Amino acid sequence: MQPSIGIVTLNAKFIHSSLSLRSLRNAARQGGFPLTWIREFTINQPLWKIAAEIQKHQPDILGISIYIWNRQKSFELIEILQKQKPDLKIVVGGPEVSFDEVPPPGCTLIAGEGEAKWVEYLGYASGGSVPPTNVLDRFKSFGTDLPELIAPYLEEDLPNLKNRYAYIETSRGCPYLCSFCLSALDEKVRYFDENLIREQLTLLIDAGVRKFKFVDRTFNLNPKRMKRLIEWLSGFPDREFHFEVVGDILSDDMLDFLSNVPPGVFQFEIGVQTLNEDVNSRMDRQQNNIKLFSAIKRLIHEDRIHIHCDLIFGLPGENRKDALASFEQVLSLGPHELQLGFLKFLPGAPIKSLIKEFDYRYLSVPPYEVLANRDLSSEDMIFLKHFDEIFDLFYNSKRFRFSLDHLLQTIQPVDLFTRLLNRKQETHSMDEHLSLDNQFRLFSDTFGLHHDPTSRDRLKLDFLYHRKQFRLPAFMREGSWQLPRFERTTWEGDRKTPIHTFTHQLELSETGAQLTPSEHPVYYAIVHPANDSGYFTRPTLHQVFPNSPVNSRA
Repeated sequence: MQPSIGIVTLNAKFIHSSLSLRSLRNAARQGGFPLTWIREFTINQPLWKIAAEIQKHQPDILGISIYIWNRQKSFELIEILQKQKPDLKIVVGGPEVSFDEVPPPGCTLIAGEGEAKWVEYLGYASGGSVPPTNVLDRFKSFGTDLPELIAPYLEEDLPNLKNRYAYIETSRGCPYLCSFCLSALDEKVRYFDENLIREQLTLLIDAGVRKFKFVDRTFNLNPKRMKRLIEWLSGFPDREFHFEVVGDILSDDMLDFLSNVPPGVFQFEIGVQTLNEDVNSRMDRQQNNIKLFSAIKRLIHEDRIHIHCDLIFGLPGENRKDALASFEQVLSLGPHELQLGFLKFLPGAPIKSLIKEFDYRYLSVPPYEVLANRDLSSEDMIFLKHFDEIFDLFYNSKRFRFSLDHLLQTIQPVDLFTRLLNRKQETHSMDEHLSLDNQFRLFSDTFGLHHDPTSRDRLKLDFLYHRKQFRLPAFMREGSWQLPRFERTTWEGDRKTPIHTFTHQLELSETGAQLTPSEHPVYYAIVHPANDSGYFTRPTLHQVFPNSPVNSRA
């Protein structure tokens, strides 16, 4: 009788999905175990309910995929399952346990890429035997028994993916040796068959999946392959495709090619991490900053691909001033998003060899994040943490882009966001959630925008443009913010978008918002599309006159 074999994981959010479960399931079925099933849960669900759902399937063997976000919850789940069903065979795998010397009690550990080892384990377990010691030791070795690369998605997956991210890998491995990254342990790069990738994407697109994240560590490692896939994906302008690329190896030829892709379909995540060459060298990281900046600047200027850059605070030998210098230089390029991360000492990452030299203190449990080191005091780290929160709220939210673009012409970025941070600390607790109205009030108060008609109109435009809103905050409807209303209150195009009064003529372009003072009040409807689609979902600006509307597209 065939055993019931389950593979489960706890995702961070419902919108996420697990690529590894599907690859392991398909490998098991191809290996002769047809009763293999998968279930995905989230870390916010009660563990007793998760255990009950798993027990409904009456598993004989259970694989659990463990990551930095679900380690503790997964271990608690294992304890529940073992006590509910003592004869259940449990296998753990994933990056968060691949480097543990000892697996959880009563569990078998599989490290690294697991498909081949998983099928081998099932051969022993289904026959009622335990793998011998030498096999168990081999299971714990990273980078061995590399499996055949097979398609993860099946028809049965489609109903559960429509409103979630679908993760795609077209290659495995990374040629770079950045010591803070686990990919530094696996230099061998292997590619999936291109026809197979297109078949998988077609299956998912036809099923209505709209958001795709490619997990290749360096998607642009093979430029010809990248061009072929992006050219094909350009035929699906109502979808979103996210890639991780290395910016300084984007050639002029590739940039010319990318200048013609449809706007808003693609997002590039570009890991800058630091611009300090000494620090990069210390981490075995190669990066040509001149080529990197040139590529990012061009991509942002052409405004066709959403650019997400990453920086890491807490790198070896980098103090607070150094870290913020990198921040200001990258921000000067105007990326659509700039993520400020903090160094993590992931199990198995080579950077652990620098702990003693740089006096690192970090969390011993997930997320293993740095708390202080030789060059960054705990006070520095607390400041950077608060700075990151404020920056995320006011820059990465994209709600204040017109006002920020204007202010950054005369205020240095660190000073600007520090002023916002200080204002928040003076008027609110740092752990207090600010409503949207209060975010705009704090922003206005920090820079005295209510004193200047142009700044008032610009902030009003930000509020209405960057998020669909049918009303203004209370403070924008009083005193110097308020002007006489136009006799018609809603735009005739949809009869629901409000008409708002400005003291300036508004003009929107790729470079931002231009405001020209007007002798008389000017009336605008800022109309958002019915459905968001792609990374650039931009409203249209309609100037309204007493008898006819004049349309101006951003």
